[in-house]
Amino acid sequence: MDNKAFEDSTENEENCVVEEKVNNIPIDVISDTQVGKMKNEVDASSCSYRTGYQGQMEILPTLHELHNPAAESQQQQEMRVTKAREFADGSRFKVSTYVPTGIEMENIPQGSAQIGNDNSITGLTNRKGSVATVSSHDRNRKMSRDVIPSIEHYRTQPTQQVQTTVRRPTMHELCNPANEEVQLQNTNETTIDESQNEMEKEPVVEPVKFGWIEGVLIRNMMSIWGVMLFLRLSWVVAQAGIGETLVIIAISTFITLVTALSMSAISTNGEIGGGGTYFVMSRVLGPEFGGSIGIIFAIANAMDCSLNVVGFAQAVQDMMLEYGGVIIIDGADNDIRIIGTVTMIFITAICGLGSQYETKMKDIMFVIMLASLANFLAGSIMGPSSELEEARGFIGYSVDLLTENWDPAYTITGGQMQNFISVFSVYFPASIGILAGANVSGDLKNPNSAIPKGTILAIIICSISYAGVAIICAATVARQATGRVMDLANGTYLNCTAAGNSSDCTSGLYYDYQAMSLVSAFAPLNYVGCIAATISSALSDFVSCPALLEVIAADELYPYWMVGVWGKTYGKSKQPLRAFAFTFVLALAFVLIAELDMIALLISDFFLATFALMNFSTFHVSLIKPIGWRPTFKYYNTWLSLLTGLLSVASMILISLPIAMITIGIVSFFYMVVLYRKPEVNWGSSTQAQTYRAALTSIQQLVHIEEHVKNYRPQILVLTGLPNTRPALVDFAYLICKNNSLMVCGNIVEERLTFEMRSKLQQKAYRYLRFTNIKGFCSVADNSNLHTGVAAMLGLSGVGKVKPNILMMGYKNDWLTCDRKSLDQYVLTIHTGFEMNVGVAVLRLQEGLDCSEILADIDDLILNKLSKDQSSSHQAYEWSVTSNGSNFSPNPDSSNENNVNVIGEDSSYDPSERRRTVVLGVTKNKKSKKSKKLAITFRDPEGNELPKSVMNKIILFQKKQKKDTIDIWWLSDDGGLTLLLPVIINSRSNWSDTRLRIFCTASGVHELEQEQQGMAVLLSKFRIDYSDLVIISDVDEAPKKKTKKWFDGLIRPFLEPRTNGPRITEEELEIFQYKTNRHLKLRELLLDHSSDSNMVVMTLPMPRSETLSAPLYMAWLEALTANMPPFMLVRGNQTSVLTFYV
Repeated sequence: MDNKAFEDSTENEENCVVEEKVNNIPIDVISDTQVGKMKNEVDASSCSYRTGYQGQMEILPTLHELHNPAAESQQQQEMRVTKAREFADGSRFKVSTYVPTGIEMENIPQGSAQIGNDNSITGLTNRKGSVATVSSHDRNRKMSRDVIPSIEHYRTQPTQQVQTTVRRPTMHELCNPANEEVQLQNTNETTIDESQNEMEKEPVVEPVKFGWIEGVLIRNMMSIWGVMLFLRLSWVVAQAGIGETLVIIAISTFITLVTALSMSAISTNGEIGGGGTYFVMSRVLGPEFGGSIGIIFAIANAMDCSLNVVGFAQAVQDMMLEYGGVIIIDGADNDIRIIGTVTMIFITAICGLGSQYETKMKDIMFVIMLASLANFLAGSIMGPSSELEEARGFIGYSVDLLTENWDPAYTITGGQMQNFISVFSVYFPASIGILAGANVSGDLKNPNSAIPKGTILAIIICSISYAGVAIICAATVARQATGRVMDLANGTYLNCTAAGNSSDCTSGLYYDYQAMSLVSAFAPLNYVGCIAATISSALSDFVSCPALLEVIAADELYPYWMVGVWGKTYGKSKQPLRAFAFTFVLALAFVLIAELDMIALLISDFFLATFALMNFSTFHVSLIKPIGWRPTFKYYNTWLSLLTGLLSVASMILISLPIAMITIGIVSFFYMVVLYRKPEVNWGSSTQAQTYRAALTSIQQLVHIEEHVKNYRPQILVLTGLPNTRPALVDFAYLICKNNSLMVCGNIVEERLTFEMRSKLQQKAYRYLRFTNIKGFCSVADNSNLHTGVAAMLGLSGVGKVKPNILMMGYKNDWLTCDRKSLDQYVLTIHTGFEMNVGVAVLRLQEGLDCSEILADIDDLILNKLSKDQSSSHQAYEWSVTSNGSNFSPNPDSSNENNVNVIGEDSSYDPSERRRTVVLGVTKNKKSKKSKKLAITFRDPEGNELPKSVMNKIILFQKKQKKDTIDIWWLSDDGGLTLLLPVIINSRSNWSDTRLRIFCTASGVHELEQEQQGMAVLLSKFRIDYSDLVIISDVDEAPKKKTKKWFDGLIRPFLEPRTNGPRITEEELEIFQYKTNRHLKLRELLLDHSSDSNMVVMTLPMPRSETLSAPLYMAWLEALTANMPPFMLVRGNQTSVLTFYV
């Protein structure tokens, strides 16, 4: 029967020229076994665990590894090409088409296609095929699979400008040519559909792109030349003096310049799209940090917009008072709020029209800004033009005044005593405009070169201009002045203390925020320059916030209601109107604060957090140095980026510890949201590179560390096949390995698999593991039978010390009815594990473990869930578990336990019982709101709901266990693995209520008390909590006749003569009579003591001779496990896994 998991999913390409036909290959999972060699067993004793203080472990001699011959030649198939048609004009063409097989068709002879008068190829039906004409003669067409290197082969997202080109063929297509048939269609068929032609005829509106000067340099300069230059720089000089002001400017310039270098390095390491800072940081640090800092940066841009709007409102208010004494309401905060609200509406309207209008407006304002600065410089040279200007503190260039203004003189402003940190927090927002150009990276012609060039040059120019303006203010304007001409006449206009009260001084650098207007040659022009600077900065910030929200929403990192709702676009220009509305409301809220210094304090920490993560991202990626880290911008330093990041964090804390904590809290919140949601993104971040590097380094270190018994971890290779077919076995193995050790799900396939088939099997397995939140690995071995595949997996799975040391498999329930080869293979697999020097565990459930016959393929439901999650994140389905009162036998081939007894389960359905929902094995109340994850319904192949009893068996090892016992029958000293595994299971929350009972055997009745005391001492040294310790002395007694009769009936089919003789001979029964009687006696003891326990764990019998047949060995296992609770037979590799040394 064909297995659909192995079938090639052919891609139905629209209008393809070439069709690839691949035959489905039937694949069957192997279950055959052979009998192998066996090892000796010893009685449990404490001497086996005395490893000495050096921690050396006792290891048995290394056993043989099985040889795995496998050779199979690969069948080659010929290419078939249909008869070519003639060209209309006899010319020859080179046709490059996008075809599923990756074939590039060259040298098409005469008659392969027809050409119309419009030079369009007819007869080839394909996706926008590209055709080039070449001269040729009539000859047979040659077909080449290799294609020349092309930039389109390396694009993760095809561009709209490129039509279609030859795709790079896969390795499978190069190595395994399939039957292909090139069908050239009728002449009336065109290469491109008519509908596509009509679409191409429609005018396409190309977005406006800007160069580095207009898009980055001017935009950054206008953002940096903002409100602080005109309204707060003079105040900073008055408080900090020119000396510390230059230090403040230098620190800010250092932070911003190194941040620009870091950003330049990252932005030149590949193509960047829209989103600017967010795009760069998310692709480097990953979605968690990138998304959180993107949200922070978007909010910070809205706040910076409000800062500049408030500055604009203050400038307008001062101008109205200066030149007309106009007061709207109170001439204070309320006037600022009114002016600011009107300004916000104007800015929103301009930005809503498109970035081209915003950029044109900035260009005009840039010219006004330059004229304003030139006006300021000219006025400083001309000096005061009236006595009033001189009375207000404008003296002109004076060395004495520069000396006086050199030292700091902090005062109380706004009820707070100023200091270096507080003044720095007010000034720092002047430097945050360096990211304005990067934020609109999607509107740049070449962002990779424009961002570094424009940003660095803007920082240098603006820092020099800030320092120059600060020096001019300090050299021409006094710190404080009365502003009265009368005081100028008597020489007391600068002596505020002589007036009796410092509040009499209303002018000077301390009090006059319009000091630049005072110095300017034409004051109204300075007001216009201030208005131009604030409006242009506000425009840049307002544009940046919606652009960031749109890109973040497109990445789907956050729930739709949180961020995605703001990313919806409208109209032909695709404007994110909702994001504009959100930015308007948020910025307006801060505008209504109407306090410039308070808004500046809030903004500083947000931008410092952005700068810190930007520098850290460069430091991290350059430290890890992934292979893809090759930035064209070389002028950056790894450790300088780290220093700047730390300096930014320190500045955040020094400016305001509460606001710093709020900022860190917001970043952490959005980080945890992304971490919890685990979005389906893979950006090749540096954190992924670090994870690989750290894992590689750790594994390499472990290789050189000698194993110690205290650090033993059960690393399991569990033979599950596809994990979704044996959910209980997967859950049981994960019960041991969860958060503790390695788990590998092995899948052995008889047939040879292609790469695509293997990939599909592994992807299907990993989807199930991820959906069930099981952290494990999957491995596929093909072209092998069971025991050779296991030998290969045990030898090759894992790296270094991280490799399986336990082989776990399910019990073969159909061993009585299966063919001889299958049974031999199964027993030989057990022996293979011992020969590979690993422990072996066999799990048995009476109902069986293979659910492939009773369950529908859950992978289809998982894929449906994933597709529905992408379209609707708030949709919910539930995995309903109800009961119809029926039992089940999952393995129809089983004949030894046809009557299944479900222990502890009531198969009747109680209508009053509250309905429960199970999300892939996790039982939840339907009313629970903790999980909005799409659930999946476990149903049978016909789509019917499973009975509750069946469902409970499938999720047996996920349920909370009743307060009963785990019985451990430690019959032989295998190194302690038989004891360790149930101890680990008992430590899990679902099994924590169970108690451990330990059963051991004694050599004789006289040694019973001595054996019990010795075992109690050993268990106490192992620090194992147990409820009962039972020493059994009658294990060597003869079993009851009833038990012998049952066993004789069990093996009778194998005693019958066959073609190759009986499977079990009388001689063999006689040789192993003692062992048989011992196992039958153990069965009687098990039924007496452990038939009602939650689980039984027993030492696995060890076949010791090649003369022991597989049927007899399986009969022993059947005698031990038949009609029992969940039963695990386990044996270690005779190496200590427990110790009582510190």
